[in-house]
Amino acid sequence: MAEADVIIAWGHGSVPDAVKPMFKRPTRFLTLPNPNWKSPLEGIGSVHGVLAKYASDVKPLRVSVLGFSASCQGVAEVLGAPDGGFVDSAIAIDGIHTGLPVTQAAMTPWLNFGKLAMVNERLFVISHSSVVPPGYASTTQTAEWLWNTITFEPTAFAVPPMPDLTVAPTSVHVSTGPATGKDRTVQYPAPAWKGKRRAGGLVVLGLNNLDGPGTADHIYQAKAMLPMVLTQFLAKRWNEMDPHAMGQACFVGAPRVVYSFHPVEMFVPQRMAA
Repeated sequence: MAEADVIIAWGHGSVPDAVKPMFKRPTRFLTLPNPNWKSPLEGIGSVHGVLAKYASDVKPLRVSVLGFSASCQGVAEVLGAPDGGFVDSAIAIDGIHTGLPVTQAAMTPWLNFGKLAMVNERLFVISHSSVVPPGYASTTQTAEWLWNTITFEPTAFAVPPMPDLTVAPTSVHVSTGPATGKDRTVQYPAPAWKGKRRAGGLVVLGLNNLDGPGTADHIYQAKAMLPMVLTQFLAKRWNEMDPHAMGQACFVGAPRVVYSFHPVEMFVPQRMAA
């Protein structure tokens, strides 16, 4: 049985083919079908369940979960599973939503994982647009809540410094529709940064909207932010860190920092068992 890192994603936001060669160590890319979003892991139930069904021929070393938009519900369910502590990295692209007001009970899987990321036990990257949904918390609100709750610091900072966050100019076309408005093409010469924050392995990347209804901005998250985050954060981490050497920091070229005022009690870091 071959060893490999594993990325779990859903059809609604999988790893782009152009990004896969960025992972230099053996990596298995899993794309789960889009089931009932109320229970994305129905019939599987856990990290081990996913691996048993979709990668039974692999001895997993590190496991990452990737979500875009609605598939972030799948990420939350994986993180909240009994064996969610085996997850090494979580990436949520414009999809962490909850009801209003935002509560700790609703955000528990994200909050627990974010605490581990801040003390450099995990990598947790959140990107969000500025779309305001009707009647529930936006991705901006949930990202703000997580950052403020975990770091106790509303001011933006980046420790350690960010990697290169350059994104090539692109455009997004939106077709006419009742939910999208008129036909239009929105130009994105560069990300319209709202904020770039980092505390150890916890990263929050926010963008302002360039499109009135925000439809194009949400699509831009998948088209541009998702591949950039995978390349600059996850691939860089996995390429430069030995998967057999546990206890390394979540970022390259910086010392491990443990914030003594923020104890973490949920998970004990360990390598994924077969």
